[in-house]
Amino acid sequence: MSSGLGGYVFENTLNYDFKIEKGHNFNVLAGTTAEKWGLGESMATSNSGNVFNDFDHAYITNANSPATATISGSPWGEGGIVSYFGRVNYDYKETYLLSLIARADGSSNFAQGHRWGYFPSVSAGWVMSNESFMESSKTFLDFLKIRGSWGQNGNQSIPGFQYLSLISYSDPNTPANYYFGTSKTTLTQGSYPANIPNPDLKWETSEQLDLGFDARLFKSKLNLAFDYYVKTTKDWLVAAPVLASWGVINAPYINGGEIQNKGTEITLGWKDQIGEFKYGLSGNVSFNKNEVTRIANSQGIINATNVKLWGNGTYIARAQVGYPLGYFYGYNTAGIFQNEAEVAAYKNSKGTVIMPTAQPGDVKFVDRNDDGIIDENDKTNLGSGNPNAIYSLTFTAEYKGFDLLVSGYGVGGNKIARMFHDAGGPQDNYTTEILGRWHGEGTSNKIPRVLNGASINQQYTSDLQIEDGSFLRVSNVTLGYDFKRILKNIPLTQLRFYVTGQNLLTFTHYSGMDPEIGTSTDDSNAGWVHGVDLGFYPSPRTILFGASIKF
Repeated sequence: MSSGLGGYVFENTLNYDFKIEKGHNFNVLAGTTAEKWGLGESMATSNSGNVFNDFDHAYITNANSPATATISGSPWGEGGIVSYFGRVNYDYKETYLLSLIARADGSSNFAQGHRWGYFPSVSAGWVMSNESFMESSKTFLDFLKIRGSWGQNGNQSIPGFQYLSLISYSDPNTPANYYFGTSKTTLTQGSYPANIPNPDLKWETSEQLDLGFDARLFKSKLNLAFDYYVKTTKDWLVAAPVLASWGVINAPYINGGEIQNKGTEITLGWKDQIGEFKYGLSGNVSFNKNEVTRIANSQGIINATNVKLWGNGTYIARAQVGYPLGYFYGYNTAGIFQNEAEVAAYKNSKGTVIMPTAQPGDVKFVDRNDDGIIDENDKTNLGSGNPNAIYSLTFTAEYKGFDLLVSGYGVGGNKIARMFHDAGGPQDNYTTEILGRWHGEGTSNKIPRVLNGASINQQYTSDLQIEDGSFLRVSNVTLGYDFKRILKNIPLTQLRFYVTGQNLLTFTHYSGMDPEIGTSTDDSNAGWVHGVDLGFYPSPRTILFGASIKF
């Protein structure tokens, strides 16, 4: 049993190993866990108008008036989960392998009748290299294992009690205080619905099929692993957007559809030695296709309505059947209007001027449906924040006391929406690229003019804000030397000094501070939107000097 701040975890497992006749090996495990969180509350005090100006006397009571001291607090969100699980592992002479797993999880996040989820899984393997008919291949093949697995896992990560109609008394943006009667001098505490309940919520289930093999060849100098997988997320837990006319009430959580990830992963490594020189090279690459296969509404679309590039802008991402989850949604552009003649000449096939109110320096948005106006119907897929490929490389070498490690990783095929500056006026916070804005005919065909106020140049999300997010990062370079090699009489088994460089180089076309931006957005209900640059602090370049001493 373990406990932490505001909760506890209680775990029990029973394990039993046995054999049946020769070569039939079994391992049986059964267990249960119970977890509780939210056992506590937050409290805070604040004060203003202190009679002293130093921290030594910063007491809550040291105020000119008791009204300047406030105390606030709230209970931590309570919840819990209980699980029962079992596993049976079987192998016959370490050649035929089978594993069966079953678990039942009950969560307080769901209403009675939907509280429990049941998640089975099975995996099997065949070590072909142990078979007698593989004897002739042992001159080059040391190990070969064919494997496959299928299983389900559950997800219940949503705020608690979404199946109930919760009541709120206060919110920093919408305090529930009201005036009653003709007097407007005294506020009365009120309340309002905090959310739209959904008693039909149930567990989200991830179902995955994996087929692959592992191999070692040439006296284990060459290592190879291959996987093909299909992962389907069913009953996706997501906050459904609601109309603004519903007021401040929070959107309901729903089981919003299905998402599929399909791809392959390959790992390849080589280790060898030439005299005193030892070296190794390994790499891993995975290719993934992400697609929404079902949305639980008639439109087949969920818009991330609160994910915007700036406060008065349009939403930038959506989930839609047939597209990657959270793909960027906006307008194509065809440059910047350089003069009034270009504005007048920008017409559709019927001769209608498409943007008659535009001025020189404004963005020329593409009229995709050729109806003579720029509106919601002209938006399109601008790319996805989910990479198509993820890869890594590592090289190691040792020679006469010297050792070297070089490693790197990267992604490809993903886009980034730049969201780390505001726009709309000359006093807003910009990067130095704004110096290349349009400020006269021929000065820029990419960055529009700067206006003092809102403009569709910034309000409309377009391909001007979406950039290629692919990168290759040299993440670690370490060079060391063991002085035990030349100081053989010292009473140590190792005296190694080393220097390490972290994040030394990044190769990318992204114009922001760092292409590795994480997955967060400014909307906690839209964590499924990836690749939005909020202005993350870039990864630092670090040089480390160290020593490793072993007695």
